[in-house]
Amino acid sequence: MRVLIGSPGCEISTGAFLSDLVAVYEEKLSDDPVIKSLKEKDGKSYLVFIVNGVVMQPNMFDQTRLNAGDDVRIVHPVFGG
Repeated sequence: MRVLIGSPGCEISTGAFLSDLVAVYEEKLSDDPVIKSLKEKDGKSYLVFIVNGVVMQPNMFDQTRLNAGDDVRIVHPVFGG
């Protein structure tokens, strides 16, 4: 099944949950300096996932089944000052 992630889209297994996609993206970004630093500090990546316009809380990842055509946005933490 295809879900839209940003503009290119992504193929995932039919019946996949948001937690499956979160695991893929956390692994994909594991070498990112910001993500790496945050994970070393407290084990969290602080990536934010938005599904069809709804910000998903981490406790919803295992309960949210993705459907074909879902619009998934990923917000990467950025720090500055």
